[in-house]
Amino acid sequence: MPVRVPGVFTHRYVCQLARQPSKGFEVLEEAGLQDLSFEAIIVRYPDEFSEQAVQAAQARLEGKLFVPQTPPHQEPTPTCDAAARNYLHGYNDPTIWYRTNWLPRYRTTTEAIAADLDRDDLNEPFEIIWRRADNNIAGAGQGLLSFDAVDALRQELLQVIRDIHDDGSPARFAHVVARFEAWKEQGRINKVPRLLIARAFAALHPDRYHTTVDASSQDRILTWFAQHTGHHVPHSDNWAVRAEALTTHLDRLGVFGGDIHVRNIFPWFVLDQLRRPTTAVSAGHTPRPTEAFADLPASQRVIALRHNRIQSVLFHQLEAEYGVGNVWTEYPTGTGGFADAYVSRADGRCIVFEIKVADTASQIVRQAMGQLLEYSFREGGLEPVQLVAVGEPALDEVTGAFLERLRIDFNLDIDYLQITLPDMVERTEGDISDNSVRQPDH
Repeated sequence: MPVRVPGVFTHRYVCQLARQPSKGFEVLEEAGLQDLSFEAIIVRYPDEFSEQAVQAAQARLEGKLFVPQTPPHQEPTPTCDAAARNYLHGYNDPTIWYRTNWLPRYRTTTEAIAADLDRDDLNEPFEIIWRRADNNIAGAGQGLLSFDAVDALRQELLQVIRDIHDDGSPARFAHVVARFEAWKEQGRINKVPRLLIARAFAALHPDRYHTTVDASSQDRILTWFAQHTGHHVPHSDNWAVRAEALTTHLDRLGVFGGDIHVRNIFPWFVLDQLRRPTTAVSAGHTPRPTEAFADLPASQRVIALRHNRIQSVLFHQLEAEYGVGNVWTEYPTGTGGFADAYVSRADGRCIVFEIKVADTASQIVRQAMGQLLEYSFREGGLEPVQLVAVGEPALDEVTGAFLERLRIDFNLDIDYLQITLPDMVERTEGDISDNSVRQPDH
């Protein structure tokens, strides 16, 4: 039979004691009969009660006030829904700008800062953190202080670097902001550069903070992470509190292989995807590498580099046709990818272009179609009026007939555009002339 004690069963009993002793306990205490109290029973049989109940009972028997500790919030195990997985898939593409351009510069910069701090040489970190508009960690935009103010505060700003290096906690972030607020009240600066302060924390402690250092931008992505990965957003207006919570959450997702630099750029990737529908980046084209991609296998590198050359030729051709300011390359689709080229028409509608490197137009269309459809019609996509697959081979008759059927029978306006690189002899298939290539509608 189970062993019983007064009022206690052999299963673990969870209870709470009020902070103040009851009248009954006080009567027993005055009579010297504390051993008969419920508190004494709890202490006598600690395995039958919760740890907090035992601590409270012991404190009361010793005449101490027990103040229960609020357990820290523990997020449930994070999981990525379909939208988050799609974003991660797009982010893992080794040929995107984030990987080929930003990531190596960001990694090199933070490692150089760490090495300088180890030598107590703060001259270069000072320039990187307080004076550079784009320091490979985060762009400052209009957030920079005047150079005169920075030079006048040089010694104080050097000390800020030391202080952040010694203590990168969110509490230190609040203290640093307060220091700048005091300088503003004294008339030494004309604004409190919160973005610069956040960027300093991200530069000195990449292990703790991601690269989306603008508070309003961070707030926008936090909503997305809460919705799609189960992130618990802290109730705090301190950028560092919210940023550290997000990086901790991203680590718990376990999808970045322990690479903090790859982890820290992902929130900005999400931001670019989210802000595309309303505040797209300025039109234009930043040429991508034509002699790089060292991390790719040789066969993939050849394809990636040729893709970049085609993209540059395509951009200039489209800009000549549709006008300056109406053509983008690497345009965020809102679905986790980037359209190779995007044209905004005069009527407000758009055309989406996808480049592929292959030997035949049939292969180009086959490879491009899935991405074109996803970028265009997946939830949050671009909703273009026209889709265009782009490649070097001439359009063959069979593929042309296939595209025509899609337009007529399925009302899917998908086309093919041939691009010839300047140093290449034109590629053809059969006897189909270039005039057979249907140009995108204006």
